[in-house]
Amino acid sequence: MYSNNLLLQAKQFDFKKDKYHYDFLVLLSKIYQNYELIIKDAIKVPNDENKIRDILVDDYLSKNILNYSFVKEEQNNLGRVDIFIQEDLTEEKPQFIIECKRLDNKNLDGMEGLNAKYIRNGIQRFLSEHYFLKNNLKTNAMVGFVVAKLDFVKNIESINTLSDKILNNLVDITQSISLEEKNTYKSIYKTYANGEKEFIIYHQMMDFSQNIK
Repeated sequence: MYSNNLLLQAKQFDFKKDKYHYDFLVLLSKIYQNYELIIKDAIKVPNDENKIRDILVDDYLSKNILNYSFVKEEQNNLGRVDIFIQEDLTEEKPQFIIECKRLDNKNLDGMEGLNAKYIRNGIQRFLSEHYFLKNNLKTNAMVGFVVAKLDFVKNIESINTLSDKILNNLVDITQSISLEEKNTYKSIYKTYANGEKEFIIYHQMMDFSQNIK
């Protein structure tokens, strides 16, 4: 039987994990609201991942979302990430990672298109722990900067089909990318290379196709 102390620790971990997910989802909702402000403000953006990210972070997130710090291309010992986020309000200072990738309407099912890069240079880097945080509960996010007219539903299907091919024999896909709540998708993976680990990745698709310079 478990001791009362072990049960208490387990409950505390569950609470911490649940709070982490809740706080992250709230934050993602605020991030998407700032994307909507960019569209409302009719801001023109270049067809460039880093420059779109810079506008989102510098002109909107850093100014409009309080109690969080947003750092671009944060350097850690295992790789660079597009947006490193740390909550400043609490002593624990939970950290989050968001990786950004462009998406267009070319070669959607091909191994060399932007969908494939979204998987190889985004999803797979989380699963291999190329991006690493000490207090990370294996939950992070990706943002797709859509730079050409695109059917989101069909494109998610294409990414899921490609994920089966690219990630085959590397991980188990517990849940393919599917709508979690308004404007936010979710996928779940299990890896075994360094012990059995579960990874949750949230996905947001931001349509800039009508705002490209």
